[in-house]
Amino acid sequence: MNAFIIYYIICIIYCFYQLNKKYVNRGIDYGTSPELDGIMVLVMAWVLAPIDVSITWIRMVKEAEEARIRQNKKVL
Repeated sequence: MNAFIIYYIICIIYCFYQLNKKYVNRGIDYGTSPELDGIMVLVMAWVLAPIDVSITWIRMVKEAEEARIRQNKKVL
């Protein structure tokens, strides 16, 4: 039970960090609802954090592979 609580807290911190980063970069425009975003994070953090980490990892691997291919084309 303690491991689940620690996992949940880590996910909440990660999701709120990413949400804050989004608000700093894009600003809070008309039509956005930080309150609802916060509630969504509290309810769905245990699912959102692993999905976001997985998508970020896949994007990093894809970019590295594309860079490797570009580097190999320059050599040839």
